[in-house]
Amino acid sequence: PTATGATTGITGTARRQPHLAPPPVARLAIAPATGVARRTDGVWWPRSADLEAELPELLPALPFDWPRITHATANGALWAPLPTLTLVADHVIRLRRIPDRPGPPTLCLVAAGLGRWDLRVLPPRTAEADAVRVLAGVATGAIPADAPVSDEDPAPAVPRRPEHPQAARLRDTRGPRNR
Repeated sequence: PTATGATTGITGTARRQPHLAPPPVARLAIAPATGVARRTDGVWWPRSADLEAELPELLPALPFDWPRITHATANGALWAPLPTLTLVADHVIRLRRIPDRPGPPTLCLVAAGLGRWDLRVLPPRTAEADAVRVLAGVATGAIPADAPVSDEDPAPAVPRRPEHPQAARLRDTRGPRNR
């Protein structure tokens, strides 16, 4: 019996609870709020191209002020095929994959009726030094979330139509336009 009269039920050595490793940290950086509209809200560096396996790590790591995500659209050739629905933390997420979208891979997260957030996805094969540099730069606002990463092919340049010289002169003499 112990000093309080209760028995511990343990004889000899104390029983050890199994040590549970903490869940992996989501490799995610959200761009700081600047008041200026942007195309990409942050950068994510998943461990694999299996979105269904990666979402349970990503969704709890999103900022607290983001509402519950109901849809996720994976854009680009990086992603493995997906089911149309998945269960994350007892919540159904509708999944969609658009494999032939040009440009770097992205993940569009939607909270039905509340908003949309776009994450640039660093491919899992991205060198750790490059990924850490980009994640840190995006988190501090030093690097735009849609900046190219060294192991990616740069987005194809959109050919511009040659401008007529007279149109350029006219634009310069008009002054600022109201928007």
